[in-house]
Amino acid sequence: MRRPVLRRAAVRFSCAVLALGAAGAAAAQELPSRKPGLWEITMQVTNAPSQTMRQCIDAQTDQEMQRFGQGLTQQQCTKNTIRREGDRYVGESECKAGGSTVISRSVFGGDFDKAYRGEVETRYQPPMAGISQSKVTMSARWAGACPAGWKPGDMEMAGMGRVNINEMMSATAKRK
Repeated sequence: MRRPVLRRAAVRFSCAVLALGAAGAAAAQELPSRKPGLWEITMQVTNAPSQTMRQCIDAQTDQEMQRFGQGLTQQQCTKNTIRREGDRYVGESECKAGGSTVISRSVFGGDFDKAYRGEVETRYQPPMAGISQSKVTMSARWAGACPAGWKPGDMEMAGMGRVNINEMMSATAKRK
């Protein structure tokens, strides 16, 4: 009975990390910065219910997330490329996570001012937590100003409550 609960928790965590990582991959290739304010990001992961995350950002938070994500990929990835193809950005990576090699291909497009959309297809060799491949579809839209009481970096996802990405990145940097 614990396995489905652990898998759901892993999916939620992966979604949050994916959103962070997608922003992080942007730094080296100068993807457009997202418009400051509240972003609603809906993620559909293979064989899991869709999840919607709300995230309050400002220019500094968006840049910090990109630098943080890039730092993670530099430490754990032997391949991490992103290139522009017309109005889309295509990324490919090969990273180590636990005992698996994680091979991903992502395609993102949009104006990053009002909306963007992306797909990430991933293979795990050997399978991770019984999963050999996954696909995540992300759809993000700018929803306006951040709600009262929210500060840049605040992120909220069902079942996780509200956390602050800036505080999480800072705590991770201090542990290094």
